[in-house]
Amino acid sequence: MYSKEQIKRYFQRIKYTGTAEKSLENLTLLQKGHLYNIPYETLDQMNGVPLSLDKQDLFNKIILGNRGGYCFETQGLLYYLLKSLGYDVVQYAGRFMNEPNVIQMRRHRILIVTLDGKRYLCDVGMRAETSRIPLELTEGLVQTDGVGQYRFEWDDFYGHVLYQKLPDKEWKPLYAFTEEVQIDDDFVMPSFYCEKHPDSPFNKIMKIAIYTDDSNLNIVDNEYKVYKMGKCVEESIIESQDEARKMLDEKFGITVPEGYRLL
Repeated sequence: MYSKEQIKRYFQRIKYTGTAEKSLENLTLLQKGHLYNIPYETLDQMNGVPLSLDKQDLFNKIILGNRGGYCFETQGLLYYLLKSLGYDVVQYAGRFMNEPNVIQMRRHRILIVTLDGKRYLCDVGMRAETSRIPLELTEGLVQTDGVGQYRFEWDDFYGHVLYQKLPDKEWKPLYAFTEEVQIDDDFVMPSFYCEKHPDSPFNKIMKIAIYTDDSNLNIVDNEYKVYKMGKCVEESIIESQDEARKMLDEKFGITVPEGYRLL
């Protein structure tokens, strides 16, 4: 998988201070490090630049190139790191549930890690508020990352449904998945749909996000918002390409390639 030198560089990129030992504490640090230092972003899709899910290409783009990616990329990158560190991790395909009464296609890359007989969901591929910690895959167990509460429930069609409750909000389903193990190539077709299809929501405007312990910094098109403890506390309109480029650099740590359209 990734070499020792690549793992060292990866750790530097996500400011990881733990060890290579397999533990829930270290897994949590890896997930937080990812969310706090590697942004969710769709710049390649909106600029017509072909994506690659190859592990070396992902490493070059995100780790060496100071970029981010969407779930097929960032979840893939984390998958290869965890495999390289010896974690027991499998991949599933998930359906988002943000459109009531609409069954959506499977277009989310799910990672499940088994540690000490328990299974945990690890997700570093969401733009909207998501858990900063691995979530134990146990039905009905309410867990919190300090911002939101999360629980899993079982549905005969959807399988494991992840619910979220933010402060002063009601519980809502985020996404769901069943347990058919996916190989890397299973994500090529849904990613290509998201990258190229005219109905895709990922290839027309900027969608950017990065996290802190209590906040989510977010851009959709030209709207910049900061959510703290699940509530919007700051918002502004990005007026120009130069302003967008500066914001992506300073707030999201993204090195934007020359000539990319941002607005």
